[in-house]
Amino acid sequence: MTVLHILGNPNVVAHIDNRIDPFSIAVVKFIDNMTKKGWDCIHYGIKGCQVNCKTEIVLSTLSTNYQKNVETYNLNAGNAIIKNKKPGDLILCFYGWDNKGAADMNPDCIVVEPSIGYTTNAVFSPYRIFVSYALMHFFYGERNMLMNPSWTDAVIPNAFTPSEFEFSENKKVYFLYFGRVIDTKGVQIAIEATRQTDKKLYIAGPGNISDIGYDAIPEHVTILGPCNSEQRKILMRDACAIIGPTLYIEPFGNMVVEGYFSGTPSITTDWGGFTETVVNGVTGFRCRDLNDVVHAIENINSIDPHTCRKWADENYSETVVHEKFDNYFKKLLNNIRI
Repeated sequence: MTVLHILGNPNVVAHIDNRIDPFSIAVVKFIDNMTKKGWDCIHYGIKGCQVNCKTEIVLSTLSTNYQKNVETYNLNAGNAIIKNKKPGDLILCFYGWDNKGAADMNPDCIVVEPSIGYTTNAVFSPYRIFVSYALMHFFYGERNMLMNPSWTDAVIPNAFTPSEFEFSENKKVYFLYFGRVIDTKGVQIAIEATRQTDKKLYIAGPGNISDIGYDAIPEHVTILGPCNSEQRKILMRDACAIIGPTLYIEPFGNMVVEGYFSGTPSITTDWGGFTETVVNGVTGFRCRDLNDVVHAIENINSIDPHTCRKWADENYSETVVHEKFDNYFKKLLNNIRI
């Protein structure tokens, strides 16, 4: 039986409560679902990880030196895979380039990057799964592959657990920004658009608005800071909309889908992963300028919360997503063996 050797973030513990690192959450959910589908999984992690399979602890303590942790993790994980593998097993590198060392030590295995939502210069595997078509096409452009894309590449979105969210069609009178408080996430656009429409804006996430040029907190804005799972559930449930006006090409944008599971529509920019997750005028609005964001806020009640939840269930629930992983691995193994 083919074994899935699973590598994650060399500097972060894989645990369902570790919401700061989306890759670690992806690893936990991936292992849980793929184990249920009958795959034999071995996880190579840091002391303190909690996953639903055998874990080889390859890093007992973390130093303050990021690169040293990466090197130690890869050396130890590579040797542990040698001990556990058989030729033709799959090595799954959830953290891209920072897993390359361990993969390189096992050239008789098939190396896959199963959740590419990071910078494309960190991609090294010949077998790639992107979180959005936007990111896959961006990768093809950077690698001069527009005329020769790969048959073995795939797009599988991030997976979400519906039970972690609470649906409601009765919304309160605030809009929610959920994410890092930095310029490139477009926080200032969310602040200005809600000011112009005289709406309350809640900002939840790490960072300070003083770092993006605000000397004081605007009267209509409430700063919440980082939130735990229960706080996130309530905030998502009650918001009129999630505002995500990211100014760069967002690979995916988890907060949009989290909102859908809560029956909460989205207001985003019109590029990157949002072009796939946001059905314009149906599950939210994609915007090209500040006036579009203002219009979206003023017309957000035209979006049906039940439609948002249905879209999320059909496309992003963990059972749907991991069925796609299951099919991809079976197809890949069959094609390689032929």
